[in-house]
Amino acid sequence: MIRNMTKVLALSIALLALGCHEDKVVNNVDRPPHTVDGVYSVTGDGRVTVYWRANQENDIDYYKVYRNNAPTGTFTLVGSTSSTSFDDTSVSNGSTYYYAVSAVDLAGQESADLSFENVFDTPRPEGFGVTLTNSATTDATSGWDFSGVARHPSADAATDMYYNSSAGSDLVYVPTDTKIQDAGFVALRDVDFAPPSGWSTDGIVEAIVGHSYILLTRDSHYAKFEVKSHNGTSMVIDWAYQIDPSNPELARRKP
Repeated sequence: MIRNMTKVLALSIALLALGCHEDKVVNNVDRPPHTVDGVYSVTGDGRVTVYWRANQENDIDYYKVYRNNAPTGTFTLVGSTSSTSFDDTSVSNGSTYYYAVSAVDLAGQESADLSFENVFDTPRPEGFGVTLTNSATTDATSGWDFSGVARHPSADAATDMYYNSSAGSDLVYVPTDTKIQDAGFVALRDVDFAPPSGWSTDGIVEAIVGHSYILLTRDSHYAKFEVKSHNGTSMVIDWAYQIDPSNPELARRKP
């Protein structure tokens, strides 16, 4: 009898032990990438460069860049890249574009939502190394016409600004119906929007190497230039011109 009870007890303990070792299966869910953030753009000549922060997931394969002509509505895919920037060259100067970005992982899953920043840009013409001569000695090429991308005499109707050097002063003049202001020691690429105030009261500013300047032309276009050098005989500038009327956007820089 004792022997049988011992067997029953041993069997019960074995069954109990077996029941305590229940197998549990843990399924790892591969979720789509998070929404891309930190998106901003930089204005160029016939080009917009879009930048963003890298996603923190370790399985990101590439990013998709979308564009639209309005801040809301349907955004169309314009390109993809494995880096955190994209050059959009399929744009026209003077037109405004809105951008959004998404991430795609190695499994082909895309972010559920596009980036949320309101990123827009208006590309515009630009140029580098333009030489303007001293109006006091060589007036024919002293003035600059931003819209025509050409040099003119100081009094020409198309001249937006001109260079003059006399009595030891190097100055930039604009016509009476054009506004100008000195933005200071700011690189041309960092002059992003034209401010609403701060214009010179007499239309004259000192030409200082390394300074950037902003103009509002007689036909309501904004422009900017940087003085690269001057020597009393000539002045060299880099420039950009917004061909979209009344649009103060000249470049967009990193926040």
